[in-house]
Amino acid sequence: MQASTHLVMGVFIQKILRKVEPVSLRYFLVAFLAFISHGILDGLARFTYHPPTPLFEDSFWIVYHLMVVLLSVFIVVKCWRKYKVGMSFSMLPDLDWIIIHASNFFSFQILFWSEPLLHRLLNFLDFLSPFEYLDSLLDLSLRWEGAVLENGILLILVFLTHVIDRNTKITLKGAGQVK
Repeated sequence: MQASTHLVMGVFIQKILRKVEPVSLRYFLVAFLAFISHGILDGLARFTYHPPTPLFEDSFWIVYHLMVVLLSVFIVVKCWRKYKVGMSFSMLPDLDWIIIHASNFFSFQILFWSEPLLHRLLNFLDFLSPFEYLDSLLDLSLRWEGAVLENGILLILVFLTHVIDRNTKITLKGAGQVK
């Protein structure tokens, strides 16, 4: 999945857990679930437009990824202050790719980080139903229809995030705390 989807999932998780007490337990659960959510979303990546290598000669690839980058920056700017824990941990496994690609680009090797270590921590998901069957299903990673599916998932997450906000305001208003 793209960064924007991971980021919104981190916001969603942190909003769901906003009432968990004590605060230390809340942040632990947010961090843990946001980290795990990365593996869940990546398990669905075969259904999204996700070519294994950059397609710099493809105008759709360029425009799509430019939009993803701009949307991701917007989400970080808009939500960072309140949801940095969920957003950070939802993106943490992608630190693998930053380190691996940077070390390849600059021709240096980090001894223990030549493979995606953080993603490997999430491999246990491959053995859980329904994730164990995902590899046998349709692969849309090179088709534009996959972009539509990912954006659908993103819109559902945004919608659910706003439903949580709306329900909180209705509950607080009913309790006489919001005017």
